[in-house]
Amino acid sequence: MTGGGRALLLAAGLALPAGLAAQNPPTAPPSPVPADTVRPAPSRPARADSAAARAGADSGAARARAAVPDSLAPDSFAAVLPPLGPPAGPLPRGARMIFDRDALRMSGAYTLGELLRHVPGTFLARAGWYGLPEAVHYAGQGASSVELYWDGYQIDPMGDDSAGVDVAAIPLGLFSRIEVEVLPTVLRVYLISDTQPVRRARTETSFATGDAATNTYRIRYLNRARGGVGVGLGVNWFGTSGEPSTPVRESDLTLWAKGTWAPSTTRGVEWEYARWSLERGALSAGLPGRRLWRSDSFVRAFAASRPDGMGLRFDALFGSSSAGDTSATPARAIAQGGAFAGYRAERWSVQTGMRIRDERMPLQFEARAAATPLRMLSLEASAVTRRLYGGRTSSELAGTAALRPLGFLQLHGALRLRRVVAQPALLADAVQRVADWSAGVALVTRRLDLDVGVDRHGVYAAPAYGSLAALVPAGTSVAQRTLTVALDYRPTAYLSLAGWYREPLAAGVDGAGTAGYEPPHHARIEATFRSRFLPTFRRGALDILLRISTESWGDGVMGADSGGTLIRLDGHGTLDWLAEVRLLGAVLYWSFTNSQLERYETVPGAPMARGTQRYGVRWEFTN
Repeated sequence: MTGGGRALLLAAGLALPAGLAAQNPPTAPPSPVPADTVRPAPSRPARADSAAARAGADSGAARARAAVPDSLAPDSFAAVLPPLGPPAGPLPRGARMIFDRDALRMSGAYTLGELLRHVPGTFLARAGWYGLPEAVHYAGQGASSVELYWDGYQIDPMGDDSAGVDVAAIPLGLFSRIEVEVLPTVLRVYLISDTQPVRRARTETSFATGDAATNTYRIRYLNRARGGVGVGLGVNWFGTSGEPSTPVRESDLTLWAKGTWAPSTTRGVEWEYARWSLERGALSAGLPGRRLWRSDSFVRAFAASRPDGMGLRFDALFGSSSAGDTSATPARAIAQGGAFAGYRAERWSVQTGMRIRDERMPLQFEARAAATPLRMLSLEASAVTRRLYGGRTSSELAGTAALRPLGFLQLHGALRLRRVVAQPALLADAVQRVADWSAGVALVTRRLDLDVGVDRHGVYAAPAYGSLAALVPAGTSVAQRTLTVALDYRPTAYLSLAGWYREPLAAGVDGAGTAGYEPPHHARIEATFRSRFLPTFRRGALDILLRISTESWGDGVMGADSGGTLIRLDGHGTLDWLAEVRLLGAVLYWSFTNSQLERYETVPGAPMARGTQRYGVRWEFTN
């Protein structure tokens, strides 16, 4: 884009919200926030929550009980189906991180992978610039690091990857909330799509540009009518010509549609559809040109015994997914059905359910329970058993606990036992037995959260991401103990310093003995200034955020080549900048990544971009 075009974009972003200030959208009244919600710093460890608090946050009745903006009558609010998938709680400290609408807006992240970097211990491997594959690695688990659930529908690997999902294909702009359940060796990510809670149409337009002709356009429309009927439509387009280090042209398009019928907070039905398509040029023999597509569609029904989110609850869903590419391989489709029942009380909750899929994983049973028998004690446990392709089975048992002997001191731990098949689609993949655990102590005060823990993951032959398998063909298989320190310091209401540090305790010279993408001295720190003007100006007229973040690591390994030789990961560090200004319903933003022009790779043969900028505006308004 030319300099004149960029100036025009910036001028339009400044002029449009100001000229249409009266169209600032009415927001839903604030619902009770679970105590483990990560706010304001996304990297802050989650705190213990309660089932009652989460039930209030999930129920539409909670919105109606809250203070109503002066521009809306109380009867303008409509019931909203509570999300399916996230644990009901209560969960011990550190077991959950929550990114609400505000955190997503002000995070500066474009892809899901960028957002998950705030979770202590994650490593985002990218094949250069936006549009190329990216993979989230956690605790040496390779493609098993992340499990994805979209409004309760599990996103299974498909297409060119039978082991993991390319997180670059999931645009954050379609979601109002993302919850991350953190276990010693897996991140369960629950994506919660947006729903209009009031009987007024809401439109969002978003456009951004940057270096290498990198442009993004997004339009969404949401509305509700009397009787509980609601609709949501969205389009997200991204295109780039590629940075000089990875000169690959790429474009992708995401289409989203959602229909809702929720006459009350005790029953409802919703249907959702999403389709993603990509066209990308070739970078090398390891990253050839591709044309890919994937679509997911499902319907969910919900019924509850009480309107406040407590008591009995029943959910059922049925959907299908399909994916294809330009190769001679025919498009693949799978179906998924599920039924779930649960009960919530003030201090405990239970849930059980089953999922049915195709022959790769025909049957899955799952159960979960959580309780706070004492004010100082929180317990949670979950179990999953699966019947797999070829008559094989796998099972998993996980639990977390937290003890708070003093008001400012917490002891917490987690255990995960697995009898698992890494790639169920491969009949030759053998069953692995793995034991993983973590333990730590946390200091929690009004201005400081400090968490120090030790994690241990067992020997596990981690599968490689299919989208990067030609460059990193295999993961590692080593047992590893790591020290993790997480910090969130808030000296004032508008300044914060947050981040984490992770160190393998048995790392050798040049990262010898470490798991794939788990290098020594891995740290991410960010300092944030946020004006906190929203409570001062009427209707949230102005907010300013300035953030500087740095990430660094020592020499380690990426994985192994086809001959079993380890692939070296060189140690490096980056410095990124972010500035955001919120004017009424608009957010103007500018980001500058790798500002010190560091030369490095996280995937062989795909250098990372240097000194790149992106800027644009997101604008929501009432029609």
